[in-house]
Amino acid sequence: MSNKDSMKIGFVGFIYSPPPEIEDHIERIKWQTAKVHELGGSVFHLGGMPLLPDDWAKIEDLKGYIDSIDVELEIGTPFVFGLTGDDKKQFRADLLNQIKKAKKLGIKIMRAGYGKLKLPTSRFNKSYPLAEHKKFVIDNLIEAGKIFESEDIYFALENHCDFLAREFVEFFTAVNNKHVGCALDTANGYTVFDDANDEVEMLAPFAVTTHIKDMSIVEADPQLGICPFVSVGCALGDGNVDIPRAIEVLDEKSPFSNGLHLIVEQGWFDLRGIEDPQAYQYACLEKSMIYLKELLGRK
Repeated sequence: MSNKDSMKIGFVGFIYSPPPEIEDHIERIKWQTAKVHELGGSVFHLGGMPLLPDDWAKIEDLKGYIDSIDVELEIGTPFVFGLTGDDKKQFRADLLNQIKKAKKLGIKIMRAGYGKLKLPTSRFNKSYPLAEHKKFVIDNLIEAGKIFESEDIYFALENHCDFLAREFVEFFTAVNNKHVGCALDTANGYTVFDDANDEVEMLAPFAVTTHIKDMSIVEADPQLGICPFVSVGCALGDGNVDIPRAIEVLDEKSPFSNGLHLIVEQGWFDLRGIEDPQAYQYACLEKSMIYLKELLGRK
């Protein structure tokens, strides 16, 4: 039986920034969740935003607002990949503080990316033997899993331009904890020279949540003297990712397909000749939301 009717759509925070005159962090989140609701969505990932403040009155205010418009939140946490190091006690305390805030907001999914879009935190870091690098990731995920399981909340690790899909399969298989899975980005595979469509097939069985992203493979400027093909961002349906198939695979294989979060993300556009990059990004997001709603048979 298909769970597509139950899936929730929305977007990640950094791709639809609030007006600069809105300075308060909680008010900025409320502005964005209102935009999610306006565009027909019901889930918002606070990606690319500061951590929630240690202000419980503001947390309660935000909870009341998101409940009033029926928008669910996902938040990130930077505290997972320090749980086995010298500062592990502080990382654990900081992680538990984030979990406490998440629970106050009714959040069931916290997420992170290991890679920082830099070579040192990727499998291509030649100064860090790959076997040791993978062991570091797995060891920290095992420790994180114990915490998330005890708190009955889920952690999703994004394939964040760092490892190959088969290596993420190794991670999740080794951790073997239902509270640790994948925040499946449908296009990031291209950034590590994987076929993004193959990554969807391989990682869907571990998918807790998503970033629904599309990218186009285009010819590079030959004057640059680099590889002839590069990937660039685009609106959903305009690129090389088979988005309809990705949704089908997630429906078939994700253990969280019932109510799965389909969170639109986009970026890395070719902005040459674009006069207003922010307006262009807004337009691409709105087009992507319409595309996703139509794909799911919603108005």
